[in-house]
Amino acid sequence: MPEIHLLPRHLVNKIAAGEVIERPASVVKELVENALDAGATAIDIAIEDGGKRLISVRDNGKGMSQEDLALAFAPHATSKIASDEDLFRIVTMGFRGEALASIAAVSHAQIVTRRRDGQGESGFDIRCSGDQVEPVKPAPSAVGTVVSARDLFFNIPARRKFLRSSETEVGHITEQLSRLALPRCDVSFALTNNGRSTHRLVGSGSLNQRVQELFGEDLAQGLVALDVNERGTRVSGLLGSPAAGRASNRWQYFFVNGRYVRDRFFSHALKEAYRGLMDPSRSPVAFVFIEIDPAEVDVNVHPAKIEVRFRNGQVLHQQLLSCMRERLRGLKSAPEVNLSPDEKPLDAAGEQRRQSLKQALADFFRSMPPPQSRLRFGSEGSAERTASPDLSPASLSQSHAADDSDQPPAGSRDEWIKAPATNQTSRGTELEPSAEADEPVAIAPPEVPGFSPALPALQVHDSYILTADEEGVLIIDQHALHERVLFEELTRRIAAGALAGQRLLIPQVVSMDEADKTRLFERGELLDRLGIELTDLGPGKLALQRFPMLLSGRNVAADDFLRDLADLLAEQEHSDGPQLLQAILSTIACKAAIKAGDPLTPEEIQSLIRHRSLAENASSCPHGRPTTLKLTLAELAKQFKRT
Repeated sequence: MPEIHLLPRHLVNKIAAGEVIERPASVVKELVENALDAGATAIDIAIEDGGKRLISVRDNGKGMSQEDLALAFAPHATSKIASDEDLFRIVTMGFRGEALASIAAVSHAQIVTRRRDGQGESGFDIRCSGDQVEPVKPAPSAVGTVVSARDLFFNIPARRKFLRSSETEVGHITEQLSRLALPRCDVSFALTNNGRSTHRLVGSGSLNQRVQELFGEDLAQGLVALDVNERGTRVSGLLGSPAAGRASNRWQYFFVNGRYVRDRFFSHALKEAYRGLMDPSRSPVAFVFIEIDPAEVDVNVHPAKIEVRFRNGQVLHQQLLSCMRERLRGLKSAPEVNLSPDEKPLDAAGEQRRQSLKQALADFFRSMPPPQSRLRFGSEGSAERTASPDLSPASLSQSHAADDSDQPPAGSRDEWIKAPATNQTSRGTELEPSAEADEPVAIAPPEVPGFSPALPALQVHDSYILTADEEGVLIIDQHALHERVLFEELTRRIAAGALAGQRLLIPQVVSMDEADKTRLFERGELLDRLGIELTDLGPGKLALQRFPMLLSGRNVAADDFLRDLADLLAEQEHSDGPQLLQAILSTIACKAAIKAGDPLTPEEIQSLIRHRSLAENASSCPHGRPTTLKLTLAELAKQFKRT
């Protein structure tokens, strides 16, 4: 009996569908691409249950004849290529002839169409379910085509159970809509979910307006235009200012001849273009369109056509880097700061407290003995160490005795140790007084018995703390260490209950694209534990009702934090509960921690060192960066050639 045999048609179609149709968003992509290739100027997408129950795409394109419709569900049937030459100069979005056959293989599919130039010809209808194709029938129809797919993966239960929740699938469909709509600003799009309109994009031809419709006004503001045409290749689009960096690279869109692509050379060129202009931990915002001779690019290397291959990728990379860097040169990279209307110049008492603080710091450094006085000579002429000066917080606080105010001096950063809730959060949003307002946002550590640094502790360049222990010299990264301390405190608190949140007197309106809104509202229980409360204000808008006190006390911008949180939820979509929570708490700790460049008072330096002695894992921050470097006495002796 022969072992080699031909696979039945229905199995071949299911295998092909497995490569092309990953989830409902894949169906939307293929159907919208077909509509664009048909010359549509208006495309309406309707979904139900995240696309699992229904996906319908209606267009006003040229439609199909009865003869063409009869072949629509046949494998490898296409009108877009006819010869070898066509295959290597692809100018359409689709061309493989697998999309409709693959969709019909795993759903109950239907096409209703009518030709634009049908000369009075009526419409036609065809249906296919699995491998069962019905004959074409006349049907009343408007000009254009409507393709619908019901009960996706109805005949592959194992595949269907791997689909995510309806909200998550809607997010993927929304992302596909963005990738398809950005390069076609001349086409209007509409998306309806369970009968509710979520997107209505006007075909105005303006890329900036399309970005605003998809991602909100905040992201669209500050984008700068890019348009360079060299050596037959045009590079155009919009670039975000260096100050508008985001927490992830989800806001980087590259298109080649109107097709969304992922390409490591493009990503590297963009990163290099912003090198030295923005924080390396942030990612630039960019919408870049490359128009190149179709013969110079191969789009047939991936079933979903999301990866491409260039004949001369290195030259294109260098050209892309050069034009972006040239456009960014001279841009004002420093963010503009608008003072809150409630902020006023220091009054006489505030100025006096500031001068008192400066005098206290001067007294502290003046009180330190000069290097030669650190040693005394015994009767035998041997050198002995003198006792270190008392650097305890109680001793250091004596320099503030002249200030009888119970409040910390102006400019002090004591609030990061024990900060009462303020009456404002970021960008002037007023907070509602509540019983929670008196609760400190971080608990000051108990006194450590016998705690006293062996040597003075100094802040260097407002970023590092130098101190010592019995084994050598310690160099502490103040941001990394404070981030670790806050992370462990947050972990303990959230294990005991929800984090303290402060309700806003006036809810803050935040612009956000629908996919990110969906991700946030899908995690409502998690947001409650974090002290965050949101309400939906309709397409592209939400209202922040409650915000974590720890973040409001550090004046963290609520809208930026929510967008970073949405980015994190997108990246951690498949993470389990504990892993996701740990990533979010790490983000909160990083946002709330003191930063490199923040000057600290002597008391704050000592308190941070006390926290270090109590931390469970003080050696690294939650993101894995070291908090402390140690130069041992042996290493110092080696470097100074004392061995």
